[in-house]
Amino acid sequence: MSEDLGYDTVTALAESDATGKIADIFSDIRHTMQIPILTSIWRVLADSETDLDLTWKAVKPLYATGQPEAGLARLRSEAKFPVLEPVSLSEIDAIGMPSEEFQSAKAVLAAYNRSNSLNLITLTALLTDQPEEHVEYPSIKTAFVPNPLPKLLPRDEISDSVWETVLQINTHGTKHNHPSLATIFRHLAYWPNLLSLMESRLANAQKPAAIPTGADSVANIAMEEGYRLSSLRDDAALSKMSVHSYNTIENYVDGPFKVARIVNIGTALIRSLGEY
Repeated sequence: MSEDLGYDTVTALAESDATGKIADIFSDIRHTMQIPILTSIWRVLADSETDLDLTWKAVKPLYATGQPEAGLARLRSEAKFPVLEPVSLSEIDAIGMPSEEFQSAKAVLAAYNRSNSLNLITLTALLTDQPEEHVEYPSIKTAFVPNPLPKLLPRDEISDSVWETVLQINTHGTKHNHPSLATIFRHLAYWPNLLSLMESRLANAQKPAAIPTGADSVANIAMEEGYRLSSLRDDAALSKMSVHSYNTIENYVDGPFKVARIVNIGTALIRSLGEY
């Protein structure tokens, strides 16, 4: 059991193992959010079909308005993400990474950054007892094109040496000795040399406290955006959600050490690779 998110992301239900109504809900989430993969929060909620169904029903109306996309744009433009030293093409060549593999790794980062950021904003909208009067931003259409990703490797298909690299990069931005493993890093296990390169960039950013500053900024903006969207949620579905699912969501979005940590680091990493 992790110490920060409160659940084990590695053992969460794999998308490929979902069947019946759970598989249908997973497909609807991907289509609505325009993402190629689901992050762990939805796969953990799928321990209960009812919890998954009600949580998605509560949050889905937000996406019909286009406002989460506008909130995402604000987060990306205003949050104080760490500025990492750019990774050069010569460094990519030096680790023997072909161009198509480099693009695939960036696609993984982009997919998780989008999914994690939107989940952080929209699930926060479920937590306030007093929904705020909605302030509408100019509508923004996504330019994101969900590209197919390599499958998410289970633990037993990742060597121990690569797993240590995955665990090492996952330590950044957390206050725990054994933080919940961010799935984004496990999905990058195909490229351990790139992970090591990115880990060195994050290690340098720890010294001037750029990572915690960014995480605080992400958490604060996400809370503002979630509350801005709170009146758009489905309160009928929200009222039927179990205490367990509500607490799982609250723990997922609460503060700078949860999913805000991964949004902060993931965005900084992809920018260091030449995205957005």
